[in-house]
Amino acid sequence: MYKLIKRLIRIFLSNIWMDFQYLFMHKNVVMSKTRRNIILFGIPNYSNLGDQAIVIAEQKFIKDKFPNANLIMIPETDTAVCLWKIKSAVTNNDLIIYQGGGNLGSLYPSIERRRRFLIRKMKKQKIVIFPQSIFFEDNLVGNYERRLSSKTYNDHPNLVLAVRERYSLNMAAKFFSTTKCILVPDIVFYLVGMLDSKKVKKPFRRILLVLRDDDEGCLTSQFKAKLISSLEKRFELVRTTDTMDHERSVINRDNRMDLLDEKWSEFTWADLVVTDRLHGTLFSILTRRPCLVFANNNHKIESTISTWLKNLETVKLVNEYSIEKVENIIDGLESRPQDSYIDMRKKYFPLIKSLQ
Repeated sequence: MYKLIKRLIRIFLSNIWMDFQYLFMHKNVVMSKTRRNIILFGIPNYSNLGDQAIVIAEQKFIKDKFPNANLIMIPETDTAVCLWKIKSAVTNNDLIIYQGGGNLGSLYPSIERRRRFLIRKMKKQKIVIFPQSIFFEDNLVGNYERRLSSKTYNDHPNLVLAVRERYSLNMAAKFFSTTKCILVPDIVFYLVGMLDSKKVKKPFRRILLVLRDDDEGCLTSQFKAKLISSLEKRFELVRTTDTMDHERSVINRDNRMDLLDEKWSEFTWADLVVTDRLHGTLFSILTRRPCLVFANNNHKIESTISTWLKNLETVKLVNEYSIEKVENIIDGLESRPQDSYIDMRKKYFPLIKSLQ
């Protein structure tokens, strides 16, 4: 109950603050009067490089499909301060898009609150939410956040919610029953085939560990220690990295691509990637690296693999936390030839259609 009361207070105060920003703290946004404006809200400036890769993929996707449009990108923290100017200038020909990712639900409440705020304020405008995963905690806080989001989403007459795996599609049908929902891959798949990475050579020598250290992780410190010890005994080189860049307080258009290139180079160095991050998995696919994946504490890894990657021989899920199981899967990966990666682009047709 204490957590719920604390969340209620935060929601109340944040709504007051966003309304104040919306009414009195306007940032100028240059809208085109001759071209279609596509306004992409929710651009992250935090250190998650998976979310930064989503930005790059969204930019490419939009520019490929709508080369003549005027693309405007709004940082997530600027949602309220930019909204007044946009609302006063937007036309029926323009389109509002919200950033994709894995933050629709109760785990990242500040992002969900800003998304709800945008949806409430732009009821007369078509809004498309790019591919998301949905996760509401099964407790008082999660249920309360779910009811707020359900009402906000369902009350919008022209909202399209794209989800990136089947579990979220089922949750969308349950929670957002009057909202149009479509199933498409995570938008980072749109970058498959665009990185120049050589095939790995067997036997594997170099291993890259990409493991979480946050609330979504399931691996204990004891298991991680055993895992590292096992890998170090079997392989020549074992490195550890993450898709979080904690050294950068701000990531923006000036450093986003350089940071991603640096991270993708780390993946290219490896012969095999071991991860419990969804975008650790996707970065492995982009760089054509075999990948052993641990499930995390929500559905998004398991559901993404079962929805889009179950026939991909170089991506294998581990849902048993046993060193023996890990070693057996690695042995299997070693004995299989390199896959030709799945071309996901044809799977985006429902999203393209929703943007028309």
